[in-house]
Amino acid sequence: MTVPRPLARGVLALGVLCALAGPVASAHAVPVHAVPVAAVPVLAVDDREVTWSVQPAGPDGPDGRTELTYDVEPGTTVSDWVSVSNFSDRPATFRVYGSDATTDYRTGAFTLVAADQASTGLGSWTAVDSGPAVCPDSGDDAEATCAAGVGAVVELEPGARADVPFTITVPHDATPGDHAAGIVASFRSRAADGDGSAVQVEQRVGTRIYLRVDGPVQPELTVTGTVAGFDGVANPFGAGTATAGFDLTNTGNTRISGEPEVRVSGPFGIDLGAVDVEPVRNLVPGGTAHVVAEVPGVVPALLLFADVTVTPVAVERAGSGPDDVLPAPVRASAQAWAVPWPTAAIVLLVAGGVWAVVVWRRRSRRLLAEDLAAYTERVRAEALAGPGAGAPGAPGAPGDVHRESEALR
Repeated sequence: MTVPRPLARGVLALGVLCALAGPVASAHAVPVHAVPVAAVPVLAVDDREVTWSVQPAGPDGPDGRTELTYDVEPGTTVSDWVSVSNFSDRPATFRVYGSDATTDYRTGAFTLVAADQASTGLGSWTAVDSGPAVCPDSGDDAEATCAAGVGAVVELEPGARADVPFTITVPHDATPGDHAAGIVASFRSRAADGDGSAVQVEQRVGTRIYLRVDGPVQPELTVTGTVAGFDGVANPFGAGTATAGFDLTNTGNTRISGEPEVRVSGPFGIDLGAVDVEPVRNLVPGGTAHVVAEVPGVVPALLLFADVTVTPVAVERAGSGPDDVLPAPVRASAQAWAVPWPTAAIVLLVAGGVWAVVVWRRRSRRLLAEDLAAYTERVRAEALAGPGAGAPGAPGAPGDVHRESEALR
């Protein structure tokens, strides 16, 4: 049963606010932490803030753990506790339930499935205070309605704490390896948006559950969807920025991290630069993170090759078992055009000018040749006709020959 107690100050984790107009909705990606974070208050209708925490605990309250970790055999039943604390100066009602974990695609962060989505893994194995935990994965309104009713309702007065029991029932056919979830305390309230319209908001705060089922483990990372690009600059002699994007997926059955590196080269293997990307940490099995890398100072070499290398890194986990054997680094590549457009424009202008000059000179030479040919023909015709040919009274003209013949007679 749930045991309300006076609040014992401890680690505070505040939820991420998600306000959506219309029907009740919640964030589709809610970080779950058991460490202090900046406060994001909900302003309810009475304008009083609501802040609370969820922590691993025993029957007598928080016990100093930061997460719930278990190593079990298939078919095992685990019983444990969490503490839900209301730090507000107003009463608050929370719904406490288990929810499957996943990886946020855009950020690579640990997160939970949506509040209106049924859990099908560890979250569905987790019953809070004997409340319902399983819903049909139908993808319709019936699933959302069922998901809104799982778990247990906890009502807390200002400054109160409730120690809530939960049970994890591991199926006999549970797959070996790591399973991740969270125990969430959800709070709903009415508020007003920027336009003054009434909305309902839901905040979720929780603590993580990491459970490993005994059996063969196979850590594995896969890189897919690799693309490359190039952003040039206006300076014809300047360098641009090469980009590479890819999806990093945990295709194994253990939690794992990855350290990506992107190296850019040009034709004939010319090295143009490299960058170490921020590590992607704690990928849960089946989780995918989208990674984007930028390599500045890359010379536009017409064609670029982006080579991606991701080195697997072990995830720190509680337990006495040996460290997982990590797989080999995974690699992928992509190509992109890196045309130096400003330089190309200058070359085109120069080439156009040279072509225009050549055409003009050829045309001038052709016209000059035609003029010279016409002049030559005219001079030749005049030379063949003889000097003064056809002029009356000129020496050698037919009239003179006739008159000379008459005089001899």
